[in-house]
Amino acid sequence: MTSTSIAAQRQSTDNRIAELDALRGFALLGILIANVVAVAALLTIVGSGENLKLIFDAPIDRAVTGTVTALFLGKFYLLFSFLFGYSFTLQITAAERVGVSARARLLRRCAALFLIGLAHVFLLWFGDILTLYAVLCLVLIAMRRVRPITAVITGCVLYLAFASLFLLGGDESGGDDLPFLQAQTFHDAYTGSAADTFAAQLAIAPSFIGFIWLAQGVTALALFLLGMAAGKRRLFERRDTIRRWSPWVMWIGLGVGLPVAAATLAAEMGWIEMSSALEGIQFLVNPLMTFAYIAVLLRLAAGKHTSRLVAWLAPAGRMAASNYIGQSVVFMLIYTGYGLALVDDIPPAGLIGIALLTFTAQLAASAWWMRRFAYGPVEGLLRAATNWTAPTWRRRTRTHDAAAAPCATANPRD
Repeated sequence: MTSTSIAAQRQSTDNRIAELDALRGFALLGILIANVVAVAALLTIVGSGENLKLIFDAPIDRAVTGTVTALFLGKFYLLFSFLFGYSFTLQITAAERVGVSARARLLRRCAALFLIGLAHVFLLWFGDILTLYAVLCLVLIAMRRVRPITAVITGCVLYLAFASLFLLGGDESGGDDLPFLQAQTFHDAYTGSAADTFAAQLAIAPSFIGFIWLAQGVTALALFLLGMAAGKRRLFERRDTIRRWSPWVMWIGLGVGLPVAAATLAAEMGWIEMSSALEGIQFLVNPLMTFAYIAVLLRLAAGKHTSRLVAWLAPAGRMAASNYIGQSVVFMLIYTGYGLALVDDIPPAGLIGIALLTFTAQLAASAWWMRRFAYGPVEGLLRAATNWTAPTWRRRTRTHDAAAAPCATANPRD
């Protein structure tokens, strides 16, 4: 990829919002790191009953998983949810621009996303969020005409109400006794043959769909609504507003979030007790950290010497759904019986290294692809379903960019 600044990308892609693409690319990295460490914790539990233990439980392992828990877990799915809500408004604008029904378009898109998510969760990644996003998008369709202030208030109330469940005394087990999690059986299935792994996926996927919907549904919807409100106000196009408020958002979010993150890391290391109160506080401040991350990236995107670095994220963000599924393919081939079955051989630090290499390869591959095609592989299918046309991944030309931009601006994960 040529080193092109955010400003240059903004000029060269017409109606696209380059910062939105870069934020999606950044979210992809955060989601990948959070996912590989979370799933590693699930797949490397062995034993039964009171004798459950982690294969990798040395201080360095706890330090890695604790850092990821403190800085990544629970933050980046909120970022994706916010971007989904923002891009929802761009989809409506695109439909209105060409004089077609936004509701019909969005319903078709939800159906296609749900089917793609079902294939993903049953075949590749039991922690899939695409089915959840497809279902929650139906709520956004029903609420698409609410005023921005109403969406903000509703989103905040939903998040705070769900967070109060933790603050008032959540389950301190951390989910270790989930009814569908039989640790040794789980571990053995994913270290066996490809047939064992596939059978485990089919057996576990329905329970995990329900678990993801219950654990993330309310909070994802809350951030959908905040994103929709921001989209209605065209926040990322109001650069003076971003320039004025991003420092406050950054310092408040990091000022509150980093001390809580430090306490979380200390608890993961065993230096202090991981109480339900600490879990509740961490959950409560997660959105502050999420918005602080957004503010940091936007400030870097506006910087004279840093905008080119941020611009490297944009092509990956423009084909985020394809990259999200691609990450699952890489992980399953390396880690489970679908491929090398290295569950017992790669500690958390090694997983982070593989994740970073995978993401670096995706940045290069995305840049190569987007120079030649208008849409990512999965994005082309979603666009076809949305517009009710034959799938196409036509090569990009200046004329085509201008015509495609209204649809291309939408979040590829919608």
